[in-house]
Amino acid sequence: MELKVWVEGIQRIVCGVTETTTCQDVVFALAHATGKVGRFTLIERWRNNERLLAPQEYPLKILMKWGEYSNDIQFILRRSDSGSGQKSQANNNSRSPIGNGEPPPPYRSPPPPTQSRKSPTRSRPRSSHMSPVNLPEEELRSPEAVTYNSQYRELVSLVNYQREKLTTQQADLIKYDAEIGFWENKGREQERQVELLQQQISSADNQLRISTEQVQALTYLEEESELVKQNEKTLKSEIVLVRSKLANCETELLQCKNKIRKIMEDIHNEQRIINSRQQENRQALERSMLAEVENLQTQIQQAKHATEINHLTAENLKREVGVLEDAIMEKKRQVERLVQEMKEANLQSLSGSVDELRHPLDGLCKAGSARRIIGSPRQLENAAPTNKNPHGVWV
Repeated sequence: MELKVWVEGIQRIVCGVTETTTCQDVVFALAHATGKVGRFTLIERWRNNERLLAPQEYPLKILMKWGEYSNDIQFILRRSDSGSGQKSQANNNSRSPIGNGEPPPPYRSPPPPTQSRKSPTRSRPRSSHMSPVNLPEEELRSPEAVTYNSQYRELVSLVNYQREKLTTQQADLIKYDAEIGFWENKGREQERQVELLQQQISSADNQLRISTEQVQALTYLEEESELVKQNEKTLKSEIVLVRSKLANCETELLQCKNKIRKIMEDIHNEQRIINSRQQENRQALERSMLAEVENLQTQIQQAKHATEINHLTAENLKREVGVLEDAIMEKKRQVERLVQEMKEANLQSLSGSVDELRHPLDGLCKAGSARRIIGSPRQLENAAPTNKNPHGVWV
C-alpha cells in the first residue's frame, strides 16, 4: 500500500507499506531516499491538531482507527533537533489518546513558576466578646424574653463555632504559607535542576543523534545481512533441490546405462544374425550370379556364332545387291536409250505431218479463218500423250 507523507512542503509517496510497518521504518525510508541527515519524527495532523508519533507506532493502523476521517489525516516528516521544551510537549502529545471521534485539543504545558511569589496578606478577623444584656427579671420571665434568650444562646453558640473555625483556618493558613514558601524554594531548586537537565538532555540529544545515525547504519547493515541470510537460505534450499535432482538423474543415468548395455547386446546379436544372413544371401547371390554368368557366356557364344552367320549372309547379300545394282543401272541405260529413240521417232513423224498439212492450211488462211489445224485429224489418234495432259498431244 502507498502512504503519503509531506516532506518540506512536498508530498512524497512511500510504497510497500503494510500493517507491520512502523513509523521508524517510514522515517528511515524517507531519510534514505532524500539523503537527509539528522533526527526526524513523524507527525500526525488533523485540521489544526498535531501529534508526534512514537517510533513503534503503525501508520496504517492509525488510519484505520480514524475511520471516515482518514482522508483528512496528514503525515508530516519534521526534524526533531530542537530543545527539551518541545520534547516534553511531544512526549505529552504522544501520550494523548485518539478516540474514534474527534481527538482532544493539542496538549499545552503549564506556564513556568515565577521567581518570587509573595503570600497575600490575610486579615485576621477580630471578634468582640458578646455578653448577654442585663434585663429585668419580669422581662426575662415573659414568653417573648424566653424566645429572645433561646435565640441569643443559639447565636452565641454559632458565633463561638465560627470563631473556632476561624482560628483553625488561620492556623491552616499559616501552615499553608510555610508550605508555599517551602515549595517555592523547592521550585527554584527544581528550575536549576531543570536547566541542568536541559543541558544534559541537549548533550544526550547530540549523543542520541550520533547513536541514531549509527543505529540507522547498523539497521541498514542488518537489513543487508538479513537479505544475505535469506539469499543463503534460498541458495541452500536450491542446492538441496539440485542435489535431489542430481541423485534422481544419477539413478536415471544408471537405468539408462543398463538399458543401453542391453540394447547394445541385442544389437550385437542382431548384427551377428544379420551378418550370418547377409553371408548366406551373399553366397546364394554369388551362386546365382555365377549361374547367370555362365548362361550369359553361353548366350554370348551363341550370339557370336549367330553374328558370324549373319556376317556371312550379309556379305552374300552385299554381293547380290551389287549384282542387282549393276542390272538396274543397265536397265536404266536401256530405258534412257529407248526414251531417246522414242523422242527422235516422234520428231520425225511430226515433221512429216507438218509438211502434209501446210497446203490445206494456206487455203483456210485465205478464207479468213484464224484457226490453223496442225496435221490431219486422222493422225491425231496416233499422237503421243504428255505428262500435263495425258489425253493430249506431245509436241
